[in-house]
Amino acid sequence: MMRIGIAVLVLAISCGFGLGGCSTAGKVKKTLALNDLHIRAAVAEDKGDWDTAYELWSEYVDRRPQSALAEYRLGKVETQLGLYTQAISHLRVAHDLQPGNIEYIEALAQAMIANNNRDQLMSLLRDTAEEGPDGSGYLRMGRFAQEAGLLDEAREAFSLAIVNARGLSIEPYLAMADFATFIGDTDMEILNLRSALWFDRTDEALNKRLEGLGMIPGPSLAIQPEF
Repeated sequence: MMRIGIAVLVLAISCGFGLGGCSTAGKVKKTLALNDLHIRAAVAEDKGDWDTAYELWSEYVDRRPQSALAEYRLGKVETQLGLYTQAISHLRVAHDLQPGNIEYIEALAQAMIANNNRDQLMSLLRDTAEEGPDGSGYLRMGRFAQEAGLLDEAREAFSLAIVNARGLSIEPYLAMADFATFIGDTDMEILNLRSALWFDRTDEALNKRLEGLGMIPGPSLAIQPEF
């Protein structure tokens, strides 16, 4: 009986005189293990060892399924491995857990493009058009629609970006000018470059680009943006 009493006393001391101490120690140990798993997975990613990164991030997500970062990193790795359906699933979870995170939206969009899910892509881009800095959602929509080969949708998105900017931002006009270059519409490119020039008539890059399109560079080229 004396030996049993001593053993109980030693256990109580090691646990902080109560079960709470043992529980806390267990939590700390588990947290450290997850941190180590996170580090190992990140190192594997940096090395381009996608198979190892996949195994490690999968284990992490299994143990902590509500981690938006882990869901995102696993989705990115799955995209690298061509596991697009799985990637879309995990990246959706990441976005649901942290709406407004632009990295998560763009990673999900890339996975959808890779999997040729055009309808899902446009639904995502429309649903998230208000997420991010003011006006950035329509620019994002145009960029990814263009990448997916949805040129009508891209043109519409860049037009909406211009309307929403209300002549106060250069970015939509530059984006539309680049889109015009992509589709070979010189007149639309010139119009939007001249609108962009309104924000800084001395911009050398814009003046050179207009000169390359047959225009005589100078302050008079700038026109007040239409929206």
